[in-house]
Amino acid sequence: MNAVMFLFALSLLSSSALSDYSCPDGTSAACLDSGDTVCPVSAKCVTNEAVCLDGHACDSARGYICGSEYDEVLQDYEKVVSQYNQLTSENVDLRETRLEQRNCVINAATLKVAIKCVRSHDVVHP
Repeated sequence: MNAVMFLFALSLLSSSALSDYSCPDGTSAACLDSGDTVCPVSAKCVTNEAVCLDGHACDSARGYICGSEYDEVLQDYEKVVSQYNQLTSENVDLRETRLEQRNCVINAATLKVAIKCVRSHDVVHP
């Protein structure tokens, strides 16, 4: 009889414990399997293998970045720098060509020679 009373009391306790379970407003309950993780909406979940930067590497108010994303950003940055360097080199070449054409026109003895200086890709030496 004591065993039956004990089981009855235990069932009341477990059912009352279940009925008292509630979630804060705006949230809902979830069942997780072993190994599952929960990430808040305000955070970014990464795998255990992810390499993240030191916590002091970024401004915590602006967030952190993981190694793989940092590598992608760095590669994009290096491409942009390479494009910039190429355009700078082309600009220098164009300036030199323009200066040579200008000097050719200034030193031209005739209008015909001056026109050749501007129209030709090679600078004409008068």
